[in-house]
Amino acid sequence: MSVSPFAGWSPFKKFMVISSKGSAKVADRSPFKIHRELKSILGDETIEVTNLGSGDLMVELKSNEQAQKLGATTTFLDTPVTVSPHKSLNSSKGEIRSRDLRCCSEEEMMEELSGVTHARASRYVGMRTKFRPTPSS
Repeated sequence: MSVSPFAGWSPFKKFMVISSKGSAKVADRSPFKIHRELKSILGDETIEVTNLGSGDLMVELKSNEQAQKLGATTTFLDTPVTVSPHKSLNSSKGEIRSRDLRCCSEEEMMEELSGVTHARASRYVGMRTKFRPTPSS
């Protein structure tokens, strides 16, 4: 049995959102204070911060350690906050097309792909050739 190239790889939530629990918006603070506060929580490693239209901050993290540290944060610049993964940026949707998969059942594909990625759904897509359904490639 071959070793997966993903052995030892641990996915983490790369995009986290810092939201205020009250009416004060986190993004309305000085960018210098925000930078210093994030640096004190996450360390010196460079991160990307984006102000969202809602007044929240989206932080792009570099490691699982940073995600754990930021996820444990309850106050930010003396403001009670919640830190949560971004709803859509931490996932992707894709399609696998291969003639080699014609003989595989959906259950088998889901089982085999679950170790590599968080496969959530599978759908068989076929096409018609001369009025006979045939597997698509």
